[in-house]
Amino acid sequence: MHIYVNNKLAALKKGTSFEYVSENRMFSGSDGYTLTITFPLKGCPENIAIFGHINRADVVAQKVIFDCEIRDKGFYKFGSITITEISETEVKTQFLEGRSEQNFDKTFDKVYINELDLGAPPTTSTSAIKPRTAWYPESSGCKYVALPWVNDYSGNIQNLAEYVVDDAVQNRGHFEWNKEMCTGLSWQPYLLHITRKICEAVGYAADFSKWEEVEEYKYLLICNTLPHAWYMPAFANALPHWTVEEYFEKLELFLGGEFDFDHRGKRITFAFTQATLADKRPVCLEDVVEEHSTEVKLDEENCEYLESKNLVYKDCDHEMWKFYSCDWFIKGWQNRVVRYKSLTELLEANKGYASWNGQHHRNNNIDKLLYAEDCDSYFVIRAVSRRIQIEQRVGRLYVYYLYKCRLQPVNLFGGRIAKDDEDADQVEIEFVPAWIDDTEEKYGRVLFLSFSGYDEDNNTTSENDSDHPFMQTHTVSSLAAGEKEKKAEYYDRIYVGWFDGSNHFVGNHLPYPNVEDIAIADDWSNFAYVHFSMRINDRKIKRGQIMHNIEPKMKTTFKFIADNIPDVRSVFLIRGKRYICEKITATFTENGMSQLLKGVFYPIVED
Repeated sequence: MHIYVNNKLAALKKGTSFEYVSENRMFSGSDGYTLTITFPLKGCPENIAIFGHINRADVVAQKVIFDCEIRDKGFYKFGSITITEISETEVKTQFLEGRSEQNFDKTFDKVYINELDLGAPPTTSTSAIKPRTAWYPESSGCKYVALPWVNDYSGNIQNLAEYVVDDAVQNRGHFEWNKEMCTGLSWQPYLLHITRKICEAVGYAADFSKWEEVEEYKYLLICNTLPHAWYMPAFANALPHWTVEEYFEKLELFLGGEFDFDHRGKRITFAFTQATLADKRPVCLEDVVEEHSTEVKLDEENCEYLESKNLVYKDCDHEMWKFYSCDWFIKGWQNRVVRYKSLTELLEANKGYASWNGQHHRNNNIDKLLYAEDCDSYFVIRAVSRRIQIEQRVGRLYVYYLYKCRLQPVNLFGGRIAKDDEDADQVEIEFVPAWIDDTEEKYGRVLFLSFSGYDEDNNTTSENDSDHPFMQTHTVSSLAAGEKEKKAEYYDRIYVGWFDGSNHFVGNHLPYPNVEDIAIADDWSNFAYVHFSMRINDRKIKRGQIMHNIEPKMKTTFKFIADNIPDVRSVFLIRGKRYICEKITATFTENGMSQLLKGVFYPIVED
């Protein structure tokens, strides 16, 4: 075995041994690392040339890191070695590889995304761009759009445009900016564009080809934006106060993927986890010499396997969240569900409720929970607007409200519950579905946003409180906020929708990003499936699919003979059963790797 530190061959201590641990990042978020490797210093010119100049204060501060290669026959790992302890006689180190090395690196732990230069839209002037161009993603190369949205504090529609009928073409028209209400534009950037800009801002190249080639992910839109009246168009202003490291960790959870950082080459690459695992060939362990199984009790250590945890969106306080995520309601109302084989059948049976007179009857569906099996979705009938209806019947005048109703999907964004275990550990996604809601009938559904601010008494002033609220520059607002004493952000999460430039059944209504994967016509006459789904509770689709259910309370340790360390992310075939591996430990001496390896495994639950 040979170990090279900064391209120099290091001398090993006689009789040295250390353990190399290869971990499955689906459990720990780490890859490979060693326990302590000790190198002699006293009387060893080779190692003195490598380590002898180290400043002791730097060692205490854990700032000394070297490039390192471990080579032994078929085993090769390249990573970093960090100093854990040093004396005149020897130096103790730990080797880190892959995600383990990435986790140790602190390059981005103090760099905040809302303080980076992530660019700004090309214009905020309504005279410089037409609505059809501002609303079409390809016009900017899928970098940003300026969709209409409602400021929840003021109730005003930002980026408001009116539909103008063309005289020359019957039943055709176009949008023009509302000159009174829309004095300037605020833009929403695409998630892929902002992620690229973050990489650019920190000086790293990005390889997101795997992300770009999947259309559904290409058109994910960050809905966070701020009113034009504040004149803070820079995209970073509307992002949370997350470090770059936090951003990518949270984004991995949302996309179901993995970002790998090459800090030496300053490069960031992305791959979808399911595609990565699907490409791995199964590993058959034949030379098993020892087996030990342990049933983990409820009060003992928990299994950290990501797919054994419940995955949920972080709770939001906007008006639609009670419809978006309501597992409790679906469970509690199972005795009041009307079930249909298909959404077409459900619409046909209930389309009369598109208008409702406000009356409740025991046997009608207005107060029921409706379910369509083909799309695995629940619906409620939700009144969204009303008008006074006057009728004359048998010489009498009747006055009542007539309600316009929407067939509202419910719990589309409920949690992914692993193996129906509600008590399992929970992981929160902080890229959450945006608030899409109804306005008056003239404009239809649009994006709604509410935001806090650096100073609760300043920038959150409603636009209706004053014609010209006293605004302050972003730098002064940041300074006034103080160090972690007040909010350092306008949004504490990222609101996401899907927008490819088309809208189903919108007609002359304003466009909006989709969050629900089912678009239903206002008159309930038809429906369409949107290309992308943000659901995580439908296991038929990619985002909600669990590749391998394991039995998390049945930990099994196998010792086996092998010439090299198998890929811990593969499925293992052991004595006729399939397993997922948590980690494999190998022992190294100066003579190389021992063929006796030890692995920790969990059995896959077979369907």
